[in-house]
Amino acid sequence: MIKNLLLFPLLISISFTSFGQWEWTINFEDPDVFDRIFIDTTANPNNIWQIGEPAKYLFNSAYSPTHVIITDSVNPYPVNDTSGFVITHVRYGGEGLANILLLLDFYFKMDSDTLTDFGMIEMSVDNGNSWINLMTDDTLNIINWYQPKPALTGTIHQWTHFSADLSGYTYYLGYSDTLLYKFTFISDGNQTNREGWMIDDFLFEDEWEGIKEHRYDNMITVSPNPVSYHLSIIKKRDGHNETVEVTDLHGQVILKIPHFKGEPIDIRSLKPGMYLLKYSDAEIMAVRRFVVIH
Repeated sequence: MIKNLLLFPLLISISFTSFGQWEWTINFEDPDVFDRIFIDTTANPNNIWQIGEPAKYLFNSAYSPTHVIITDSVNPYPVNDTSGFVITHVRYGGEGLANILLLLDFYFKMDSDTLTDFGMIEMSVDNGNSWINLMTDDTLNIINWYQPKPALTGTIHQWTHFSADLSGYTYYLGYSDTLLYKFTFISDGNQTNREGWMIDDFLFEDEWEGIKEHRYDNMITVSPNPVSYHLSIIKKRDGHNETVEVTDLHGQVILKIPHFKGEPIDIRSLKPGMYLLKYSDAEIMAVRRFVVIH
């Protein structure tokens, strides 16, 4: 049984002048690259996570044949166990560009004693010195859930889609070119002979937008941030032919002010979440993020 990393680069499409995208997957079929998943069997010699073909009663096939990562491919998970693995995600685009998407996406099944045996997903932007629990620390709507937020416990016997945009976290915590995702399964002292947690077909994606020439993000600030009612733009100089656009994290224009005069922007109609404000005049362009809370 392989207890290591499998990663398969899927698509690279980079354009530093306007829009860039970096996308890669782990489908557990290609053994060529073993440096992005770490199953720690040194600190925990009994770590139950394995990469291989599932051969349990309920967990008997992969989402895309034939391999998965699973809490033991054959046996029920044991009692009083905490086992995990870490995925390293190297980001692209750079701090000087506006990152508009940081996607964590996969499919999973769960078979556990509800609430007492459960899965946990954490993220670190500082090489593992500190961790954020993505399932419990998603305050201020800074995770954009593309699917309903799942409960990583109980009976989930159909392949279920987990898809979340985590760009808001790196906005608050600062840009990091390397992220760590830690997946942990925890069991209590009651033996239930259940099958645990099975995951397949990871997708990691970064998208960014930037203009190489005449972009000066430090020429403006936005306040307050987070904001509930009216957003103000504070400029370091006067401009001509000013335009303001507010877009969501997918690039859809939500609000456009073609002849901006410096007035506060009414954002009460915007849903809670993360947005990009793009300011431009005859000479420069600047991009700032802001968060709407109600």
